[in-house]
Amino acid sequence: MRLPLVPPADLTAGQRPLYEAFETMTRDAEYQGFDVRNPEGAFVGPWGVMLHFPELAAPLGRFIDLAQKLPGLGERARQVVILTIGARFNVAYELYAHAPLAARAGLRADQIAALSAGSRPAGLSEEELLAGDVAGALVRAGAVPGPLYDAAVAELGRPGFDAVVFITVHYVALGVLLNAYDVPAGRPVAGACEGGQA
Repeated sequence: MRLPLVPPADLTAGQRPLYEAFETMTRDAEYQGFDVRNPEGAFVGPWGVMLHFPELAAPLGRFIDLAQKLPGLGERARQVVILTIGARFNVAYELYAHAPLAARAGLRADQIAALSAGSRPAGLSEEELLAGDVAGALVRAGAVPGPLYDAAVAELGRPGFDAVVFITVHYVALGVLLNAYDVPAGRPVAGACEGGQA
């Protein structure tokens, strides 16, 4: 990583409240199955980057929190969107962290592998396919094609389509930060990708 990780003993007064907020956040089940801190207690991944920008972390964190709570999209489809974005920009930590979350949501290992490689895997539902297609279209130049927009709104509803848009914005922003500072994937966690069934 191009920025130094910040161990707890080296936190500034401006970083400490953010570190404590990250500690609380990453206790949730959603953050299990992949590394969020190193053995010295320093945050890795996006948290390790954001500790260097505490003034920007608060508004970005608020946006991320709101985007994650948008209704209308199933968890499997949400993970399809995230892996689609991670693959498009080759975001090492994003792909690493979301592989176990996608497995927990019920995606099979072969589907996770295909999505992580930028492919469209077999066996996805119509909701998942359209969510991935919309996310893919959003990161290419130009507007979402009309037929795709119509099909997505018909299948996902307006709330589901909107959720795909803002989840894409969320993970493109995180992907840019992770890639700018060359944040690597974490260590493999035993059993993290087991149990994904479709």
